[in-house]
Amino acid sequence: MKKTLITAGLATGLFFTSMMGTGADASASSVHYKDVKTSDNFYSAVESLIEQKAISRTNEKFRPYENVTRGQASSIIAKVLELEIENVKDPKFKDVPKSHQFYKYIAALENAGLVKGKGNGIFGINDPLTRGQMSSILVKGFEIPLIGGHDIGLNGFVDTTDYVGGGENSAVENGDTLLTLEGQFSQAIETMHYYNFVSGYKTGETYKDRGELLEFRQGEALKRSQLALMINSMQKGTQYEYLYFKDFDITNRSVGKVATGGWVHDKAEIDDSSVVSIKEISNYETTAFLRGTGVEQTLDNVYAILEPKKVGKTFARFENGGGTGKEKVLEITVTGTKGNFEVSYKDVIPEK
Repeated sequence: MKKTLITAGLATGLFFTSMMGTGADASASSVHYKDVKTSDNFYSAVESLIEQKAISRTNEKFRPYENVTRGQASSIIAKVLELEIENVKDPKFKDVPKSHQFYKYIAALENAGLVKGKGNGIFGINDPLTRGQMSSILVKGFEIPLIGGHDIGLNGFVDTTDYVGGGENSAVENGDTLLTLEGQFSQAIETMHYYNFVSGYKTGETYKDRGELLEFRQGEALKRSQLALMINSMQKGTQYEYLYFKDFDITNRSVGKVATGGWVHDKAEIDDSSVVSIKEISNYETTAFLRGTGVEQTLDNVYAILEPKKVGKTFARFENGGGTGKEKVLEITVTGTKGNFEVSYKDVIPEK
């Protein structure tokens, strides 16, 4: 699978942007489709799919305003992610025979764990792909770690979060108020939202400190032009890398909410931030909060989001042991070129 860990610097509202815009590629020498003009905001995104051979160059029309089907999307995404499509295991969907033009792409996505059927052995090859389904597929396909509840804060969509319950993936605000992820695709959607891959529709309502509420409309069908925009944006921007603490025995982290507000993290520092910097320390699996206290009981799968900036070496220093004063030091080496950096880590100083 093609691994692309990139985010930030991306246009928001990818699902909801106007289909006509000013994002033309002035350097383009030709228009490949009769229904895609250089003045369309999705022109460059469609051209990028052509260059990647993810869509046909010989078709007369792209049909940008039509809903993209699950079969069509599977073909495009499998090609973009450069999945193995020749030696696939048959997922045995009743509506996807081996003779179908999209069979090997659907099989490749299913084999990679990116798609599932709709029940009763049916894939739904001609059904429209929804916004929620696409968020799940792309978060998995581009290997973006799922965020946890406290990363969302109060900015979650009203149709993916709720102020009831508690338990896993919950966040605390204003005493015993709990913001909880709700729905099958909610964590993937909020992960896309967190990285500014998507924005939502205004509801015209406000709620306490959240301000104006937004909804995602995850069940609505996705347009072909919107799929092109989304993929194109996820392939651009600032590159981020993920350093998982458990891989380097960085343990006993404590995250809590103090009286003045905000989250308290253990120490994490980079010696030379011109080589690489820490965007954030986060987690994508959280356990229950103690109602009314703002104290989180445990954190699993903690990671640092790093932004490589140039070729070089530096050291990252992490407090290890929940305030005990112990320190874990890693040497970080950045090679490659901007947008395609390779980042490696070496545990150079043993824990004191």
